[in-house]
Amino acid sequence: MISRPSWTKDKSVWAPGRVARLVWFTEENGWAKADDLRRDVMVRRLFIAMILATSMILGGTSLSVAEDGDTSAFRDIAVGRDYRLRVAAALALSRSKSPGARPALEKALKDAHPAVRASAAAALGALGNPAAVPALKAALDTEAAPPLKRQIQAAIEKLSKSSARARFLVSLGKFENRSGVKDAMLGSMLRQHTRSRVSQFVDIEIVADGTDVAAEGKTRKLPAFTLDGSVTQLSKRQGADGVGYAAKVEYVIREMPSQTLKGSMTGSAQAVAEARRAKGRRELAQLQSDAVAGAIESALQRAPLALEAASGTSGLPAGR
Repeated sequence: MISRPSWTKDKSVWAPGRVARLVWFTEENGWAKADDLRRDVMVRRLFIAMILATSMILGGTSLSVAEDGDTSAFRDIAVGRDYRLRVAAALALSRSKSPGARPALEKALKDAHPAVRASAAAALGALGNPAAVPALKAALDTEAAPPLKRQIQAAIEKLSKSSARARFLVSLGKFENRSGVKDAMLGSMLRQHTRSRVSQFVDIEIVADGTDVAAEGKTRKLPAFTLDGSVTQLSKRQGADGVGYAAKVEYVIREMPSQTLKGSMTGSAQAVAEARRAKGRRELAQLQSDAVAGAIESALQRAPLALEAASGTSGLPAGR
């Protein structure tokens, strides 16, 4: 049944909050806790190694970066005074699952320093989201340095090949908060995280907002669907293991242009932290966000199979 995917105990997903640990619901194993989220020294060393690799592309400039464990990649790429920090931030965002990674990197394509622009282009290629192609093409038109133009062109070609492999076209429909929790941002957060996660599947292409997905599907001879989503539960819990939130999300798949309901996907997750470390409003908000992000991951991990079932190319049932 597509609506409840299974997880193994070692399956985990990175989430931005360092306070929380995610708890996934598994059909076989019940609740399984992932390790506490933390930054690892090896990750910092990897950042430096990737920076040095980029410097070789740009002509062998030697870089030395003082790592700060509390530095935010989003902050550094936007306002970091040292271009090397901005380069490191771009490389970090190349592996990010945050829906804000692509817009931040697209903005960095206009950075004053060529090393940052090159790193941003490479990072967009690594993210693998074809939605970045228009920004890359705009940067290609204005870029003067031949080595950078080649870097940008390589990213465009990589993303274009990824787009050419698409088997399904998807538009994002209505996203809403039906959890009963008064939070005006939940619907938009669900939409952003959904776009980011689905874009990681090479066989699914999300069309730009406002695009007639049915007409696009007819032109390209691909099945076209609209995906609606909702947060159906977001409840606070407190126990011996700490304080946290449980979240559930549900997606409905509609075939276009008929609007026929073809299936659904659901997912659940919890984010838990020690009570003494989650007393403030900011920490609790982060727990909410992490729980919803985990539920989204749980629901969407088998999205390609659900779309196969919805299009009739699989023997799996698409509904509940």
